[in-house]
Amino acid sequence: MPPEVHGATRTPAAHSVLRAAEGGALVIAADFGTAGRPSATFTELVEGLDAPYEFWETMPPPHGEEAGMSAAQHVERWMRDIRESGRPVRAVIGFCSGSVYAAALLEEIARVQERPRLILIDPDLAERHMVIGHYERFMTARLTPVLLREEVEAAVQAGRDADAAAATPLELAAALGALCLRILPDACERDGAPVGRGRELAEIFASYLHWLAAGAELDARKVWSEATAINSRTEGFGLDAFPEEERADLVAEVIDFDLPHLELMRTPAVARVVDGLLQTEQPAKGSLA
Repeated sequence: MPPEVHGATRTPAAHSVLRAAEGGALVIAADFGTAGRPSATFTELVEGLDAPYEFWETMPPPHGEEAGMSAAQHVERWMRDIRESGRPVRAVIGFCSGSVYAAALLEEIARVQERPRLILIDPDLAERHMVIGHYERFMTARLTPVLLREEVEAAVQAGRDADAAAATPLELAAALGALCLRILPDACERDGAPVGRGRELAEIFASYLHWLAAGAELDARKVWSEATAINSRTEGFGLDAFPEEERADLVAEVIDFDLPHLELMRTPAVARVVDGLLQTEQPAKGSLA
């Protein structure tokens, strides 16, 4: 379906418009944003920004279309919107594993315009072990209050069996997504959720698993070396998730906040820093203490 056109404004097909601004540059936020997640979202970050740009956030494809989509296909879907807008991109901002897609988008954007600035917020890679890890944590959290312990253990074991059988991360995501669609609707209804809510939840999570699995195809480190990273103090998140010997060369500049990962994008001090970064040039390679 082509993007809608309202007067001179084109509504992107594969992005959510977090803040509209007539003319001028775009800022692209790369994330898998969903309502109700515990960590702050780009919607909250953008509410605290004064930078005079239009902000778009990448959206996953409609449920069912993500099956088998490669990372390159995800990136091309978003790039169509950017090219059709006819507007320059000032910066690309990645959050968590969205940072691998931010790097890929920057490389594609740089083929047609001056290289945008790259900002990463608690950057992380997308790797196969994360796909099964997220499945186990999500299913355990959702099912434990509703199902017998044996049923929860069976759901987790089914995921591990799928992991052993899948040849690629995308095959694993497909198998785990099918398990979610089989198990979650009934469990949610047993918990008193409205009819259809369990399937909706399963579809969103299956889409996330595909998005994460496709991101495992991307090697973002070369591009990250030019980025400014905003880093939390939560152990296991952001740069702290990488071996200490890798951190110095992972990005060009590090700005640390004594904040938990979940709060970074809803904290005014972080918004002020992002505002400043959007209005300055990319730093030379190095690191701030």
